Amino acid sequence: MTKISRNAPCPCGSGRKYKKCCGAEEQSHVDGLTAGIRMKGGVRFDEHADGFVPIVHTWDNVHCEGEPTEWCSPEVFPTEEEAMNHYKTYIRPELQRLMSKMENEVSDGTFIHRRLE
Repeated sequence: MTKISRNAPCPCGSGRKYKKCCGAEEQSHVDGLTAGIRMKGGVRFDEHADGFVPIVHTWDNVHCEGEPTEWCSPEVFPTEEEAMNHYKTYIRPELQRLMSKMENEVSDGTFIHRRLE
């Protein structure tokens, strides 16, 4: 794998420079989230926090059978739109980076990564 220049466009497709996006040395927006076989993200209302939180559901099988593991962002937003914008801007690119990293680590099999809308 080749090293990405800090001033190159970020490979996640955000349109920002790598150093200001996935290459930033700030704390990750997905701390504690590990890549799974199947992952779906979005937002939900958290009544305890009285706001909307970005979430990611992770399954250990490709058919999404059984109960998923739910990861919740520590950030809470007053509107669903703000939470979804945060998900699309910060969490989704980091999920793509996690999946790409997983793809590079798989040595004995086929790995397919698709982004579904």
